[in-house]
Amino acid sequence: MSIDQDLVSRRWAAAAHDAEAVLADEGSLLRVSAWSRWSLGLGVLALLVVTVGFVVLPRGDDDTLHVVAGLSVVGVALGVVVVRTIQGNRVRGRLGMAYPTVTTVLTSRERQAVQRAVTGRTPVPADRRRVVRAAALLRADLLRVEQPLWYATVWSALVLGAGSSDFPLGALYAVSAVLVLVGAGVVGADVFRVRRVLRAGATPEDAPGSSA
Repeated sequence: MSIDQDLVSRRWAAAAHDAEAVLADEGSLLRVSAWSRWSLGLGVLALLVVTVGFVVLPRGDDDTLHVVAGLSVVGVALGVVVVRTIQGNRVRGRLGMAYPTVTTVLTSRERQAVQRAVTGRTPVPADRRRVVRAAALLRADLLRVEQPLWYATVWSALVLGAGSSDFPLGALYAVSAVLVLVGAGVVGADVFRVRRVLRAGATPEDAPGSSA
């Protein structure tokens, strides 16, 4: 075995070791916890509150109601983000070096190959399917949906709380909210697609062959 081949083998062995830590916790990683339900539910509710606020609360010389409503939603959103971040750190501690990805030890090209396999664009060698499945489990983390949802909520609430005289700043908040919300939708679609495949008991791509 050449030196290069030995290095490749060592990298994939390290990735496989991290993958085992993830796969051992697969059940809890795929489970939708009560915290996730509350977080997603409150996030959607908060966005609805902001939307209704735009329609119901009048604009005038006194924007106190808008400021109070906007700051209240921002406070709730930041509180949820802090709580979920702390819980994410607990997961990090449980999975060790495997979090947030089992491919940290791999080269950039190898990491890209794994992500292409996760999305089903390339086949997966039989000896690397567990690494790909572990990477898919981490990619299916609901925190990837929750965080941008709450960031979008924060930006939307700032738009609601902006005064009538703060048009340039309010417009910037609005653009930021739309961009983050669109990003949350894209990430959410990816997360739920990967979760659906994993719940079916398959890796995202089970075809034979080699891609890394």
